[in-house]
Amino acid sequence: MQKVKQVLLSLVTLIFSFYFAFWISSALVSIPFGEVGPKWIYILSTTLSVIAAGYLAFLVWKKNDKSRNTQPSHGTYIVNGALGLGLIGFILGFVGPILLTPDANQGPMFGIIFTGPVGIALGAVGGSILWMVKGKHTMKK
Repeated sequence: MQKVKQVLLSLVTLIFSFYFAFWISSALVSIPFGEVGPKWIYILSTTLSVIAAGYLAFLVWKKNDKSRNTQPSHGTYIVNGALGLGLIGFILGFVGPILLTPDANQGPMFGIIFTGPVGIALGAVGGSILWMVKGKHTMKK
């Protein structure tokens, strides 16, 4: 079951990071060249996107390899807390105003500008506190 999870997470990371990198690089290419740029620019963009996506998928594969006996680090707690609470804050701030006031045209901006970043900051602090409370580590001065 662990290998299935490892494969699925790596595959999802590969697909999403490829499309994200490709869309961002294509949008940046269209700025100086207009909507239709030279063909070599898009080939370069695709190649760099594949390399970046493959590298990220490899990192996810290594990170989810449970055959190594390692304890989660302080940074792992901080990143997991920040991503978890940041995602919850973003979704609540983005979807909440849409459901509560559907006629307001700037409702989703609350999630993008306020609740998402605040969730990330609070999640990072919470992850750090959780790491210290677990008592496995002591802060070095």
